[in-house]
Amino acid sequence: MKLSDDEKRMRDGEQGESVRMAMEILAALGEIYGAERLIPIRSAHVAGLSLKSHGLAGAQWAEDMASGGARVRIPTTMNVIGVDRSRDLKLPGDWVRDQMRIERAYECMGCYGTSTCVPYYCGFVPRFRESIAWAESSAVVFTNSVLGARDNREGGPSALAAGLTGRTPLYGLHLEENRRGDVLFRVSAPLRSTADYGAMGSYVGRMIGTRIPVFEGISSPDTEDLVYLGAALASSGGVAIFHAVGVTPEAPTREAAFGGRKYEVAEISEKEIAEGRRKLTSAKDRKVDYVAIGCPHYSLNQLRKAAGLLEGRRVHPGTVLWVHTNAAIRNMAAQLGYVQMIEAAGGIVTQDLCTVLGNPEALGFRTLATDSPKMAFYAPGSNGFQVWYGSTEECIETAVKGAWPSADV
Repeated sequence: MKLSDDEKRMRDGEQGESVRMAMEILAALGEIYGAERLIPIRSAHVAGLSLKSHGLAGAQWAEDMASGGARVRIPTTMNVIGVDRSRDLKLPGDWVRDQMRIERAYECMGCYGTSTCVPYYCGFVPRFRESIAWAESSAVVFTNSVLGARDNREGGPSALAAGLTGRTPLYGLHLEENRRGDVLFRVSAPLRSTADYGAMGSYVGRMIGTRIPVFEGISSPDTEDLVYLGAALASSGGVAIFHAVGVTPEAPTREAAFGGRKYEVAEISEKEIAEGRRKLTSAKDRKVDYVAIGCPHYSLNQLRKAAGLLEGRRVHPGTVLWVHTNAAIRNMAAQLGYVQMIEAAGGIVTQDLCTVLGNPEALGFRTLATDSPKMAFYAPGSNGFQVWYGSTEECIETAVKGAWPSADV
């Protein structure tokens, strides 16, 4: 892989040991994936910052990097962590202490302490065709698909390396020819809720793996619908980009989405939506002690909806309701009264964390209800929960009644 003179100086350690290590990582990735060169990028997003992901060794490594002078040179945001910095959720003290070591180390390196999987809700919005180096699978698929930015599925170390150097290897989805569709999914099912988009994404992700899906028949989705569709595709499969004909910027037509490439065709009827939902549900007992919604983090619009569903009601005394979002959206929602409405009903609006990367299982919860296809996919293995998956309305009803509203899946 050809390096510029400035990149060679980085590799040779002239700009510090942390930059040298970062260039080694990027050069190795470039060699592995056949990149001819590195390209400049405008932003990075680092994931894997939960103590569950980082571990104690990773916490020490981050502290060593920060104390050694590592500093990012482009705007670099941070993914969710495993605690809420604004309140005590009664998580184990050693968990909170070590998690905050990681948070502080990355902030010392110059990263923005956004602690969210949706930095595009906080003002960090890549432009169309702009190359970035974001980790966090749901953010990658959203920026590629809905914003039309250029991003590969980075890991935490490679995203940090990109932040430290302002570079990333030119391969994969940074190249136009690799962004075209592979399979056409003709959608005839009515998509009545964000949960239906998540169920469809989960079904397609399991079917398609790392290939690129193109959806035809999606009409006027909300932004949140596309966020949760992408999150489901990225968790149940390895999808990093999708197209929706007439909806996403690189698919004004079916022909544009495929760019002349031959493609397979599959159908999405109500049967496939039901199958996607069934695969995300692992619980049998209707009694639920934990309801968690907001993965990816809730938008202001979603918080408003949850507040309206809870107005004048109370969360069941045997059930805990956590609504996940980030500090920026939470503060705005508090100014508008949505946080107060949710918490007056007995819910908790968290910031900074999410269930699958936190430690809520330490509080003794057993059965989770969620509207998140990503949480439903990961929580059985990550947290040991039995899971009910459904709409926001079903989850709020469960929080109030203490039981899933129907045994039908």
